[in-house]
Amino acid sequence: MINKALLNRRPSIKIDNTAIGGDQTPDLLRRAHNDVVIRPHADWVFILIGTNDAAAHKLVPLPEFTANVQQIMDQVGTVYAGARVVMITPPPVDERRQRTRSNARIREYGRAIQQVARQHGARVLDLYQLFMREPNLAAVVDGSLHDGLHFGKYGYGILADAMLEMVDGAVDK
Repeated sequence: MINKALLNRRPSIKIDNTAIGGDQTPDLLRRAHNDVVIRPHADWVFILIGTNDAAAHKLVPLPEFTANVQQIMDQVGTVYAGARVVMITPPPVDERRQRTRSNARIREYGRAIQQVARQHGARVLDLYQLFMREPNLAAVVDGSLHDGLHFGKYGYGILADAMLEMVDGAVDK
C-alpha cells in the first residue's frame, strides 16, 4: 500500500520495496545484507521496524531490539551515508482493538530507534508522533483488517507525504 500511495503522489518515483510483513528485527538483521546492502544503489533507504518486536506475544526485549537495530544500521552504513537513511518509528495502535501491543511500549521502541539513528547520523521520521497528531487515531489505523494495528489508505497517505517531504526537503539531494 505504501508503494501505491507514493506512486499516486509522484508517478515518476522508482521504488524497490523489500519489506516483509510480520518481520521483526532478527528477521531484518538476517536479510539486511541481501535486501539492502548488495541491491542496486538507491537514493534513499527507509526502514520501518519495531511494531512486531514490541508485541507481547512475540516480544523482542528492548536491549536485544536496540542491539539488532544497531547491527542493521551498521550493515546499511557500509553502503549508505547516514543522511540518506531514514529510520521510521513504529506507529501507535488503537488500544481498544489491539490487544498485544501497547502505545507505551511502542513509544519505548521508537525512542530506541531514534537513539540508534542519531548515533549513525541517520534521519528519523517519527511516524508515532505524526499519527498521534491526527484528531482521530482510530481512523488512521483502521485498515482492511480493522485490528487497530494495520493502517489503511489514510495512514499510508500520511506516511507517503512525510517520506516525500523528507526527500524533497533534503539539503544534499
